[in-house]
Amino acid sequence: MPAMAALLSACAAQPATPAPQSAAAPPPGPAPAAASPASEIVPLPPLPAYVCPDGRLMEVSENAAAGTLTLPNGAIALRAAGRASAYVAGEITYVVAPEALWIRAGRRPEAVCPRRPEAPSPGILWGTLDKRDRMALPERSRARVLLVDASRMDAPAEEVASTTLTTAGNQAPLHFLLRFDPDRIQPGRRYAVMARVEFPDGRLGYVTDTVNRVLDERPAEPPLELVLVPARP
Repeated sequence: MPAMAALLSACAAQPATPAPQSAAAPPPGPAPAAASPASEIVPLPPLPAYVCPDGRLMEVSENAAAGTLTLPNGAIALRAAGRASAYVAGEITYVVAPEALWIRAGRRPEAVCPRRPEAPSPGILWGTLDKRDRMALPERSRARVLLVDASRMDAPAEEVASTTLTTAGNQAPLHFLLRFDPDRIQPGRRYAVMARVEFPDGRLGYVTDTVNRVLDERPAEPPLELVLVPARP
C-alpha cells in the first residue's frame, strides 16, 4: 500500500497533458485493529472450608477490609470490636484462624472446626459419608470413621486412627477429616478407610460394606466418598 501511494504521488506530479487525468485514489484508511485475544476466564479460588464436629462443612468468606464474614447461608457476621479475627452474628461468635474456625454460641460448648486442606496433605484424609436411602438420621447419631491396616486376611483389621462425628439434626452427606501419624504407615501394607453409624440408643444403623483403599501406590487421594448401607440386624 505505501508503494501504491508513492506511485500515485509521482503520477500527480507529472505535467498536464491534453488527455484528462484520472482522479487520484483516496489515501488508504487506517489498518484494521488486530483482534484482541479472547479473554481468559480465571477461576475463583475455593473458599476456606472447615469440617465441624457434627459433620457439617462450613465455607466462609472473610473480608478483612470490610470487617465482614459471609456464612454458608449468605448471612453476614460483623467484626467484633477490638478483635481482628472475631465476627458476630446474633448470639454466635466466629473466630477465624489459619488452622481452624471456632464457633461460640452463648453458654454452649465451643465447636472447633479444623480447616480442610485444599490439596492432599501428609497425615490427613478427608471426605464424605453418604447413604442411598431416605431415612433421616436421628439427632446425636454417632459416625465413626477409621483408618485401618487390612494387610492380614486371617485377622481383623488393625485400627491406625479414627475420628467421631455427632450429628445435630443435620443429614448426610456428613463431612469428616481424619488425622493420622504418617510414621505408622509402612510400605507394602494395605490400608483402608471404613465407617459405621450408631443411633443414640446404641443400635448400629449403617456401615460401609466396600473396601475403600488409601495410601497405596494408586493416585487416589482425598476427597474420599464413603457410601453407607443399612446394618444387618
